[in-house]
Amino acid sequence: MAEADVQPPALIHSTQRYLEGPEATELHTVIIWTNDLSPATKGDGKIWVIYIHGGAWRDPAVDSMAFEPTVSNLWTSSKNSAIGAFASINYRLSPYPSHAQKPSNPNDSSRNVHHPAHLLDVANALLYLDEQYGIANRYILAGHSAGATMAFQLSNSYLKDALLPTPTCVLGVAGIYHFDDFVEAHKHIPAYKEIMENAFPDHNVWEDASPSLTKLSGPALWEEAKVIIISHSDADELVEEGQSSTMIKRARSIVQAERVHSIQTTGKHDEVWENEWNIKVGKSRVNHLLSSPSDDNRDAVTFSRMVLLTILILQS
Repeated sequence: MAEADVQPPALIHSTQRYLEGPEATELHTVIIWTNDLSPATKGDGKIWVIYIHGGAWRDPAVDSMAFEPTVSNLWTSSKNSAIGAFASINYRLSPYPSHAQKPSNPNDSSRNVHHPAHLLDVANALLYLDEQYGIANRYILAGHSAGATMAFQLSNSYLKDALLPTPTCVLGVAGIYHFDDFVEAHKHIPAYKEIMENAFPDHNVWEDASPSLTKLSGPALWEEAKVIIISHSDADELVEEGQSSTMIKRARSIVQAERVHSIQTTGKHDEVWENEWNIKVGKSRVNHLLSSPSDDNRDAVTFSRMVLLTILILQS
């Protein structure tokens, strides 16, 4: 008689503030999902998956809850998973007074910031998670779109009195890594330039804010990771393929990067993380990636499957 499938323990989630005091806003929060049998504390050795959402640095309709479908699918699809917990970071947004449903108010301190405020919020969230749970050297930092940009922007050079916890992997999906190229590739659509100038109004910082170009002192956080994954979908209608290829070239030129993988995803820009189905990753695919780390992998995968693939690579 076949043994019945054992269901994974239920996940519980909580919203925690990573910044307190008079400067804290409603967006200085992080959602954490853990199971009620294991609090994913410093001693359990399990991997955290930490997500930075996209939304062009300004969209109030895209927040930390965007990660919930991926969390659910990853948890139920990996019964004996190495994943101990998930976290999804909110951060302050740039102005968006023309948003149809939720226009920003100039008096709202949570929706009127510019670079590097978004990045500093994400950095503070990581520092909080490390203080509370000891995530250093055991977390996957994943970002989509503007979130992927921030995952590759993070650097201790932005901080004064703290060191960011080292990730075991940085995963960027549909990121923007070269700002001038991004605007030039879409120069026939004024909204692209507007988005970038809204989040980064000082054009003088564009080079150092572009992960593929930056000359800021000290290594970026991604350079310290064991595994670096940069992904793009050919069906992405908003971000051109040149962004990922430029970042891959930069990553493979960095000595500290032990493993750099280019993995193809499926779907349009937002479908990568909105649609999560058929989450299966074969060990043979992992072995292929490890044997050819410099070759682009053209096998189509979704966001959830990419995270599982990342974990298998880390365990190999």
